[in-house]
Amino acid sequence: MRLASGMLIILALAWFICVPSALASDYIQIDEVSMHLEEENASFDMKYRLDTFTRIYVMILGCRSLESELMSFLGFYDHVELIKANISEATLYVSGAGKYNSGYYLFDATPFGNKDEPVMVGIPRFSVVYPGGRIRTFYNVTATQNVFSEDDEAISSSDNSRAKQGRG
Repeated sequence: MRLASGMLIILALAWFICVPSALASDYIQIDEVSMHLEEENASFDMKYRLDTFTRIYVMILGCRSLESELMSFLGFYDHVELIKANISEATLYVSGAGKYNSGYYLFDATPFGNKDEPVMVGIPRFSVVYPGGRIRTFYNVTATQNVFSEDDEAISSSDNSRAKQGRG
């Protein structure tokens, strides 16, 4: 009896140790990503599905067990922060996702995944949400897209200078 309970404990510990490292793309399927541009920063809303085993694991232990997998999805960025996560969606914030240049915020195409495991299967739906609310959608992508947005302050200052020139 002691041997059986001891083996059961060892199997349970092995299960708890191995599952977090097994939370690879086979266990989580990303269905949709929305990138919200906020000056040189971006927030990413992700919708995903978990396989049954992982879903049960997350229900028991919480979404903390998904944190490293979700963060590694944006592994090519330097400053990624997990804002919230649940069993089917997450929000991540990337500081410095873009760069400022002459009144525009430029966002280079950045692969999904990380250097060790880049995403090879396309994300079915990727949307870019611009500060003004305009949305641009791309399908079956493995990276963010080259996009830019105008700096509101640069636009208003250039409009003011044009208005002054028109009066003079």
